[in-house]
Amino acid sequence: MIFSDLIDELVQESADEGVLGSVTKKGSFGLKIFEANINTPLLSKKFGKAMGRYVTVNISPTIHFYHKARVYLQKQLALVLDSFCDKKKGTTFLVVGLGNAFVVSDSIGSQVVKNLFATHNIISVDDFELGDMACLIPGVSGINGIYTFDLVKSAINIVQPNVVIVIDALTAKNYHRLGNSFQFSNAGITPGGGVGNKNTPLCKRTLGVEVISIGVPMMINARNFSQLEELPNIVLTPKEIDIFTATCAKILSKVINTFVHGDNYKNFM
Repeated sequence: MIFSDLIDELVQESADEGVLGSVTKKGSFGLKIFEANINTPLLSKKFGKAMGRYVTVNISPTIHFYHKARVYLQKQLALVLDSFCDKKKGTTFLVVGLGNAFVVSDSIGSQVVKNLFATHNIISVDDFELGDMACLIPGVSGINGIYTFDLVKSAINIVQPNVVIVIDALTAKNYHRLGNSFQFSNAGITPGGGVGNKNTPLCKRTLGVEVISIGVPMMINARNFSQLEELPNIVLTPKEIDIFTATCAKILSKVINTFVHGDNYKNFM
């Protein structure tokens, strides 16, 4: 058994590759896009993943030191995000950055949100040719004493978004996937799920609106290296995690800003 949030790692370790999912695109800088559909309760239970569509974009570590690779990746991620959302004029977005902002390996959600151009408080965004976006960094219940689901649900009641985009750190099996994989899904996400926390999932069923989750693996579950079932729930992260997190957060913030606002947002930041 492997412990990973990445659907392609789970499928490739089983006998279901090519049936449940496969590589749908290859490109420059080692780009591979893997798509899978978990479409039955049996498959959901087998892989421990909620039913829905999953797209994982994998690329080489060159994105962390080569500008052209980052620009190329941004375009690919934008295409994937666009495939998950039929954006129309008047669409209101709520972007939620999950995780603990005080722990580098778990801070990608908050780092993405800090670089977004929130406009929901602007009375006439149309006058500036901008999209309608609100942002939230809910933190973790261990610090604020409030469950993430309750904070997100409250924000939805206030903002009334059409689409919620949730960003979080994931776990992987393979070290080489850390900071180099981006998983999109319409199945929602469970805050803290990668480290074994059992919280209410953020999904269309629980929130009542469309949810797009974007996760980037920043940690490895130590149980992948041990046969001991009683091994504590320990996660490992590389010494370069600050670089991985900063790079991926900047890439995702540019993708989301452009997706919501178009290139016009650059005139205001």
